[in-house]
Amino acid sequence: MQKQLEALKASVDKLSDEMGEISHVAARHFDELHDAVNNVASHTLAMEAIISAMLARIEVDPQVVSNWIRTKTAEFSAAEQGESLAEAIARDLLDNSTVQARSRNMP
Repeated sequence: MQKQLEALKASVDKLSDEMGEISHVAARHFDELHDAVNNVASHTLAMEAIISAMLARIEVDPQVVSNWIRTKTAEFSAAEQGESLAEAIARDLLDNSTVQARSRNMP
């Protein structure tokens, strides 16, 4: 009976150690994923800032932008879904740039 208890304790200790290792690996992967998402978000924000500055100086037809997005995403989305997230982001970016351009031209 004592040998069985010792074997069971050894198995539980080994499982506990392995669970600890899994936890450390998962935490490291989560940190790596967080860093990658933060990197993408930072690049996206920088590009949006540059594009916003450019859009404040040039006129862009929102329908051309929407058509381009729909063409590029046609195989992945259904037409009856309405405005896609990409179209909404583009519209918001164009709207904000229009407001910025108007505010610069005001006396």
